Amino acid sequence: MSTITSPHTLLSSGAVSRWITILWGAVCLILAGCAAPQLPQVAVGRPLHVPGQMLKDVALSADLQRIRSLPLEEAGPATEQFLLHLQKRVPLHDWKTPLRISNGSQAWRMEFDLRPLAAQGKPEWSPSFFDRLFPVSKFDLRDFQRSASGSGAGAPVVLGFENVEALRRERNYRPGNALYLPATVFLEFGGVSGADGAGVVRVRMLNTFEKQECRVAGRRVPLAWNLTAAVEANLGNDYVQANGLRGLLRADQHVHDVGLFGIEGFQKGKIPVVFVHGLNSGPGIWKNEVNEIYARPELRSRYFPLLFLYPTGLSVPASAARLRAAIQQYRDYSDPKRQSPLMDRMVLVGHSMGGLLSRLQVIDSGDDLWKAFFTRPVAQIPWIPRSEKKEIEESLKFRPLPSVGRVVFVAVPHQGSQMADLGVVRLAVRLIRLPVATADLVASALTEDLSLLNPALLKYHGLGLRSVDMLSPGHPYFAAIHGRPIAVPYHSIIGDRGKGKLWEGSDGVVPYWSAHLEGAESERLVPCGHSCTHHPEAVEELVRILGEHARSL
Repeated sequence: MSTITSPHTLLSSGAVSRWITILWGAVCLILAGCAAPQLPQVAVGRPLHVPGQMLKDVALSADLQRIRSLPLEEAGPATEQFLLHLQKRVPLHDWKTPLRISNGSQAWRMEFDLRPLAAQGKPEWSPSFFDRLFPVSKFDLRDFQRSASGSGAGAPVVLGFENVEALRRERNYRPGNALYLPATVFLEFGGVSGADGAGVVRVRMLNTFEKQECRVAGRRVPLAWNLTAAVEANLGNDYVQANGLRGLLRADQHVHDVGLFGIEGFQKGKIPVVFVHGLNSGPGIWKNEVNEIYARPELRSRYFPLLFLYPTGLSVPASAARLRAAIQQYRDYSDPKRQSPLMDRMVLVGHSMGGLLSRLQVIDSGDDLWKAFFTRPVAQIPWIPRSEKKEIEESLKFRPLPSVGRVVFVAVPHQGSQMADLGVVRLAVRLIRLPVATADLVASALTEDLSLLNPALLKYHGLGLRSVDMLSPGHPYFAAIHGRPIAVPYHSIIGDRGKGKLWEGSDGVVPYWSAHLEGAESERLVPCGHSCTHHPEAVEELVRILGEHARSL
C-alpha cells in the first residue's frame, strides 16, 4: 500500500498505518464473515387431498413419454426436468404408491420404494421421507478444487430432510440444521397395471454414498453421481453460514445451538475426522477438505467427516466442554456397545480458535486450568450457583478424550494473538452477549469476594470470559495450558504471508511464534493469510496427514 505523504493529510503515515492495522484486526476478529448463499430455489406443490388420485398433467406425461424413448444413459436431463415438474405439482411426502399421471389418453402408475428409512440410510431412498429435492445442476460448485462425481445413467440430486426437530429428538448430538443427502434417480418402465392400462414406472432413488452403479434389466449400469453438491448443501446453506456473526455476538441466544453433524451416517469400518471452526466462523470453511475426502477413493474408503458447530462468543473452555460432550454423545448413539475400534482413532482438525478447543480434548488439565480463573476449587466458591458448579468444573478439569488419536492444528494461536489486545477490538468485544447464567456469575464475582478470582482476570471486561478476550496473549488461560503435554500425535499447518523472517512471520492474525508448537510430527507453512483452510497446499497437507494416519493403523 502506498504511503500518504500529502501536506494536506491530517494523519501521519505512521498513524494511518496504525489505524489500518486496528481496522484490519477488528475486521478479522469481529466483523469478518462470508455471504450466506441460499439453497437453489425449487417449487414445491401442495399436499394431495386424496391419496392415489389421478394427476391430469400434459407436461408430466410428455416428460415420461420422452424418457421412455431415450436410452437409460442419455435420459438424465429429461429425468431431472420430470422430477422438477412432479415436485412442483406434488411434494415429496406424497410420492407414494400409487401416484397416477394422465394426459387424458395415456395413464402412468408411479411406484416408489416404501420401506422404512433406516437411521443410517440404505442403498435405495424412499422419497416420501424427504421434504425437498434439488437437482445437482442447480448448485454453484465453482468454489471446490475438484468434483466428487462420476458420469453415467440417471439424474444426480440432493434430498433435503428438513424436519430439524425430528432429527434432534433422535440424535441429541446434532445442532439445529437440516440434513442433505446425495442420490441418483432413474426411471424403470414396466408393463401395464389396472383397468385403465396405466404404464408402470418405477422411480428408483439410489443412495450414492452406498451405490454408484446398479443392475438394470440384467446388466450393470454405472450411475451419474455427485457428492460435492451434497457437501455444498450441508455446508453452504444459509443456516450454517449465518452461524459466524450471530454465534459470536449473540452467544446468549444460541448457547444451545451447538453440536456435531455429518453428511453420511456413522460408518463402523471408517475413521471419523472431526472439523472444528474458529472465531466468527462456521463449518463452511471446511468445504474443500470434506469434499476432498469424498473425491479421493483412498480417503473415502477409510474416513468419514463430521463437523462441529458452536456459538463462538463463549469462552474457550465452555466451547471445548461442548465439543467433548458432543463427541461422547455421538459415540453413545452410534456405537453404544463400543464395537468399532476405529472410533478410538478419531482425527481432530481445528482452525484458529477451533484448534484451541481441539487441544483441550487431548490434554490433562490437572489443576492448572481452574487456577487460571479461581483461587479455590469451584465447589468452594459460594457465589457460584449449585446448578452451575458441575458444568463449570467439567469445563476446567478434565482428562484426554480417549476417542481422539491425532490432531491437526491449522493457523492456531497457541499463545494468543496480539490483535485481541487492540483498543478497538476490546471495545467491540463488549457487543458480545454472554448467556444469562454467565453474565450473572460475572456480576456476582465483581460484587462478592474478589480474592476468589485470579487477579489477572480483572483487567478484562467481564472477567475475560468472552472468547475474544481469551485470545489475548496475556490471558492466564495460555499459561495454564502451556505446560500440559498433548497426549496424541499432532501436526501444524501455518499460514505465512511471506513478509518477514520465519520467526517474525504471520498470517495477518496469528504470528508464527504463536502458531508454532514444539513436538509436532510435522509443520507445514502455507503461503496464505489466516483463512487458509481453502488453500490448495493446506488441503494437500491434510490429505497427506490423513494418509499417514491410516497407514499407522
